[in-house]
Amino acid sequence: MTRPHSSKFRVPILVSIVALTLLSSWNGIAQNGKSSLSGRVVDTDGNPVSRLGLAVKPVEINMGQEKGALAPLASWARAVTDADGRFSISNIDPISSRLVMFPEHGSRFEIVSVQIGDLTFRYYEVDGTGFPTWLGQLTFAIKPGTSLEDVLVKVKPPRMRIRGRILLKDRTPLVNAEIDLTIRRRRRNYEGIFPFRRIRGASGGRTRYFLSTDAQGYFVTYQLRGGAEYSVVVKYEGASAESRWVHLEKGERYDKFVLRLNDLDEHRENRSQREKARQAVWTVNPENYHAYKRIRCESWEDAKAKAEIEGAYLVAINDEAEQKWLEAIYPEKAFSWIGLCVPEKDAAWQWDNGEPLTYANWGTTGRPDNTTGGVGEIPIVLIFASKKWMAIDSKSPLLPAVKHAILEKERY
Repeated sequence: MTRPHSSKFRVPILVSIVALTLLSSWNGIAQNGKSSLSGRVVDTDGNPVSRLGLAVKPVEINMGQEKGALAPLASWARAVTDADGRFSISNIDPISSRLVMFPEHGSRFEIVSVQIGDLTFRYYEVDGTGFPTWLGQLTFAIKPGTSLEDVLVKVKPPRMRIRGRILLKDRTPLVNAEIDLTIRRRRRNYEGIFPFRRIRGASGGRTRYFLSTDAQGYFVTYQLRGGAEYSVVVKYEGASAESRWVHLEKGERYDKFVLRLNDLDEHRENRSQREKARQAVWTVNPENYHAYKRIRCESWEDAKAKAEIEGAYLVAINDEAEQKWLEAIYPEKAFSWIGLCVPEKDAAWQWDNGEPLTYANWGTTGRPDNTTGGVGEIPIVLIFASKKWMAIDSKSPLLPAVKHAILEKERY
């Protein structure tokens, strides 16, 4: 393992390097201003790399375990390098993040190192059972309002890749869609002499990613680990397809996978019916006999208006038992507004229904400070993956991903 250079860290950033178990976090305040990250991308010879996509991926890491991306691909703050290899990514939330290629596993380059100030973090590939693939990458959080400049990102072309195309039943491509991709890998051991060889044993594993198809329905991934047999499994909106196995030598590419989602229309129809039925039904919590329902909404204000029409209010979570019950009832990866806002300076925290805040389940950013200067309401959501709480203001790149709210009523 290559360790970062030993020198004094003189830039205003708190860094969590999982590979070195130097875990730290910053309890930020969303309304103090978003952060930015800018710098230059060069190859291993120092030449600028143009037209390269970079993104800040919001992640959730808890007790050494990554819970996954906090938000869908479309909401990640990102940029494309110019002719001199320069980039600038703004509007970054003060949460655990990772600088990645965009698309993350479909770029024509991979990161070798990231230099911040006089400290260089080298990326390396982790292989072996039980080790997460993100272990050799930099995870960080930037203090709100900080402009982190002159970051140097060094990249190199990846050695192997798999490219495929996803088609629907009528043979039209699945375009610009976020897919769930699993790469399966196996190495088989043989004994005996040809043609009497037989399999003595096998080893392998699988890795799961979220990728996006392009305008022609193609996906590509460079996250392969040496010579082995590979196949891919694609899932999208409940439909799935899997490829045959192909053998790749180290450094080899395979671009001929075609996967058909023949049952996508059926899954979409079934899901639509289930969603309509679910939104029409209130679920009663046997512990407090309150009724709950998750709805679709366009904004925090829209959610409050719909709650009023229903004779309800945005959910007030008063203890850990209620929080766990909600997690079990609504396990899907989705952001949901709850009935809590960041109060103004000197005001007490309270729920939308007027109850005082007696329980909290904040994420890695911690509880935000009270607002100042008339910035307006900053509502709270249940986070996409972890179901922790987080403040999302009007400038957050995560805001477009919040399409649901949870309602509660005491008499049903």
